[in-house]
Amino acid sequence: GKGIKYLTPKPIVGNFGQISKGLMALNESLYNAFPEEKLYGLHVYLTPGIFIRDPDLMVDVCIKDYDHFTDNGLGSNQETDLTGGNLLFLHGQQWKEVRGKVSPFFTPMKIKAMLSSVDVTLPKAVKVLDEAIRIGEPCNQPEFLNQIVNDVITQAVFGIESDVYEEDSKFKPLASIFFSPKTNLMFTVKNFSRTVFKLLKLQSFDKDAALFLEGIVRDLMDYRNKNNIQGHDFVQGMMDIMEKHGNKGNGTVEYFPDGTRKPKYDFDEMFLHAFIIFLGGVESTATTMTWLFYELAKNQEVQDRCREEVMEVVESKGRHPTLDDVNELPYITAVIKEAVRMYPAFVLMSRVCTKTYTFKEHNLTLYPGQVVVFPSTSVQRDPKYFPDPNTFIPDRFMGEEPRTGLISTFGLGPKLCLGKSFANYEMLLVVTRLLQKYRFKISQKTQVPLIPHPTRPINCPSTTLWLDVSHV
Repeated sequence: GKGIKYLTPKPIVGNFGQISKGLMALNESLYNAFPEEKLYGLHVYLTPGIFIRDPDLMVDVCIKDYDHFTDNGLGSNQETDLTGGNLLFLHGQQWKEVRGKVSPFFTPMKIKAMLSSVDVTLPKAVKVLDEAIRIGEPCNQPEFLNQIVNDVITQAVFGIESDVYEEDSKFKPLASIFFSPKTNLMFTVKNFSRTVFKLLKLQSFDKDAALFLEGIVRDLMDYRNKNNIQGHDFVQGMMDIMEKHGNKGNGTVEYFPDGTRKPKYDFDEMFLHAFIIFLGGVESTATTMTWLFYELAKNQEVQDRCREEVMEVVESKGRHPTLDDVNELPYITAVIKEAVRMYPAFVLMSRVCTKTYTFKEHNLTLYPGQVVVFPSTSVQRDPKYFPDPNTFIPDRFMGEEPRTGLISTFGLGPKLCLGKSFANYEMLLVVTRLLQKYRFKISQKTQVPLIPHPTRPINCPSTTLWLDVSHV
């Protein structure tokens, strides 16, 4: 397109030199480079890509004209990347087919059943807080929340309690292995240049961690098959799909007309979907909740208002709030939405053009393979859309919802994150339960302000959030 602004690329690496400083830093510099533009360009290695600043254009790409952008840019080489066949990395017809089989496990009823695990986890978790109060030490909040989320998701996906509260836990280090600096680099390379990713035969995630989880799932399925046990978890859903749709064929790979593989629904494939749901469910939710507790601890009046809302439900029902009480918890719901606005777990969202597309207003045509990137963090912190954007103001979500496109933390359109409701409800249950009994304040050990880590692929704080905990 004529007149489109773009960052001047360097030979071979394009603007990749800037990307290596981390997605946060790149995102900020790009968003602020051309404040008046709705879209602008950059080069990744030798491929031209587009950055979209305008939420309405993003709605066009992700929703209205979705059939031109059916790929989220995370795809992988399923032949060489051990974890490459998971739902997050699929696209085209293959994605549509698998997503259609998996999404029924995320209906409100199923989510409610899976989140009964919160009741099993929290009595174990609060012992950590009681001990911190007893010895007068602050609580390492990210570690505390990571244990809760890890245990909840392990039960929801695999139907077993994890060992995160044991000294030599096998589960505890998993999420951090997966999101190591090495993984960060892999994602950055993959996000912007799949060709390079495939050429180098890179692995998206740590092999040993994937194999450890694979062993657990295999044993679990064998045990259930032998003993005729039915679970109420995601793995049970996978077993049902394998039984119903599993390809008993001769192992040949078949393809859809768009060139994507036809699913076989065998163990290897199903495991990868369980794996990505486990992974997607731990780190992103724990990180968002860490930021949420940071804001609750900083803003005691917000914390008090949440607690009052919870106690009203407790007093009128004579029990802990459950998902049946969501309508009676509008302020806590708004608090979660505000945390999700200010601290999206993933800084950038991308789509790959799969069918030639023209941005008419800009006279710009994109061809298959070109990447579109949308900086969700920056839009969600833009004063044009959210007045006083860096202040935690839950009341902004007490009225009508912001227009589509302004909040894209969980993605937009058909590729919206499957676990969105699961994550939001899990946060709601955990926050309501903890605030009933405990008050959280910022400890002197915490560096305030807490700032995001510059290079991690997930938007976590760069230093530890320590909170002083007391009984209410």
